[in-house]
Amino acid sequence: MMQLRQLLNPIEINGVGIHFGQRCQVKITPGEQGIRFIRKDLDGAPSLTAHAKWVVETERRTTLSDGQVEVNTPEHLLSALAASGLWHVDIELNALEVPIFDGSAKPWLDAIEAAGTEVIGNMPAIRLPHAIKVTDGMGAWATAVPSDSPSFKTKLTHTPDIYGPASAMWKGDPTTYGDRVGQARTFTSASHLLPLLNKGLLKGAQKEAGVVIVDQELDSSEWTQLNEAFGAENDQPVALGAHPKTPLRLPNEPAAHKILDLVGDMALLGQPVFAEITTFKPGHSINTKLALKIMETSEAFANIPVHNPNEKPLMDVVQIQQVLPHRPPFLLVDKIIEQSETHIVGVKAVTMNEPFFEGHFPGAPVMPGVLQLEAMAQVGGILALASVPDPENYLTYFLKMDDVKFKNKVSPGDTLIFDLHLEGPIRRGIVVMKGKAYVGNKLACEGVFTALITKDK
Repeated sequence: MMQLRQLLNPIEINGVGIHFGQRCQVKITPGEQGIRFIRKDLDGAPSLTAHAKWVVETERRTTLSDGQVEVNTPEHLLSALAASGLWHVDIELNALEVPIFDGSAKPWLDAIEAAGTEVIGNMPAIRLPHAIKVTDGMGAWATAVPSDSPSFKTKLTHTPDIYGPASAMWKGDPTTYGDRVGQARTFTSASHLLPLLNKGLLKGAQKEAGVVIVDQELDSSEWTQLNEAFGAENDQPVALGAHPKTPLRLPNEPAAHKILDLVGDMALLGQPVFAEITTFKPGHSINTKLALKIMETSEAFANIPVHNPNEKPLMDVVQIQQVLPHRPPFLLVDKIIEQSETHIVGVKAVTMNEPFFEGHFPGAPVMPGVLQLEAMAQVGGILALASVPDPENYLTYFLKMDDVKFKNKVSPGDTLIFDLHLEGPIRRGIVVMKGKAYVGNKLACEGVFTALITKDK
């Protein structure tokens, strides 16, 4: 668990958004659930809770929108809030873009420190069942490997002689965030900056709002445009690297700022994630793609049923035989541990005594996939027969199986947990259900089953 903190006093601060140049007044107060943005400048003051599913734009910034409420460039604020343990806050804005200030999270950290915080409990964290990886098809990738605490690593492909060391790391310690990550400012290469200015972006850019990296020789007109944009004098730097008007705060400030952005984009998960997160060629696009994958994976993991052998089952093997006609050695269900009108969970302990291991395979016993499906079907049959008043007088016959996939092998000593849900109401005796079989948190097999309930004559 991590500490969950709450603001002691409201934060009121204003500044200019870097891309649209609008001044925005920001007020931050304790919230009920999640990090919620409230657009006070829109009719009815609609709100949007920070969530990876609302990401609609990732070019040079993260943009959130649910179709009605839009919030631009929240990543520095989100990063500061997450690092400070503030996961439940209301953020009132009177413009569409969060202020950039100096291009780092430091102004937000200073405001949080001035407002004060207190511990109000523990913050649950997302835990992953396995490592995950995402790519963007253009060389960038990001991974999340299960860990006992959060940590973040990033690797740039920029030239170290110009940008400084290309890697950075933060182990998730809030006491080191400000010095190692929070003060790192956003950076822009001169070769990228000039086209952005020509597009009409960076209207709120000022010389203190980030680091300008001179990455190539520029002609006199480009120097003039660059210096005018940041209110700098017209003298030209003599070497490639950070512009003299925006010297680096940290030797690896560009790489450290990518950690800052990564922490902010991961805050869109709504809670910490206990994983070692690594990005290569980092950016908001690959960051938010990883956030969505983490969310998808953790939600699937959270829904995996758990078998507690100390709990009394809903049905033991004797009771199961009162419903199903199957008998050993073809009875492949030991327990039913959960059941509702549309859902059922059954258990099968796989032992070396199973007769099929004699020939499948000698010296390398593996439970046949068709028998895994048969066992899952028997669990589904109990759910189907629960729809009739006298199940002992009915049978279920399979009509077809669709979308069958085998993911991991099942061996002696494994315990299979079958999780099945009805896909829709039972009509004219036709039952359709989706089933998954797990060993621990690993998916063994899955499929969609269609069966017919019929009277036993």
